[in-house]
Amino acid sequence: MHFEGVFDVAAIREEVFEVVTDPKQVAGCMPGLQKVDVKSPDEFEAVVKVGVSFIRGDFIVRFRTVQNEAPSSAKMTAHGGGLGSAVDMQITMKLTERDAGGTSMKWDADATVSGKIASLGQRLMETQAEKIINQFFTCLREKLERT
Repeated sequence: MHFEGVFDVAAIREEVFEVVTDPKQVAGCMPGLQKVDVKSPDEFEAVVKVGVSFIRGDFIVRFRTVQNEAPSSAKMTAHGGGLGSAVDMQITMKLTERDAGGTSMKWDADATVSGKIASLGQRLMETQAEKIINQFFTCLREKLERT
């Protein structure tokens, strides 16, 4: 599955970059977060409660920053599992300053899902993923525009 978008926010690029590459801040915006364990500044593990159709429970996902070019771009990988399923993701972010002020972040994510959740069908998974993405960016906006 492929997802992409543009996230515009009224905050300076350095601040946005700092937040989106900080494991605790990123994890804090993950819907269903149960627990986060920061392994290093570039790696963390999150336990999230997920629910897709009748499949519900905890998923453990390990995130790792594999490219960090502050304050303009970053790339993360994620691998997780639970509920008889697995997910692998690659996420890239490119940040630019907007002419009107603030920051524009172009992002994309590629995810491969296998197991029980994958058997539910791509349309159902995409709908759930888009809901989670929207919740994540709403939280991120609130964090950045609060300061």
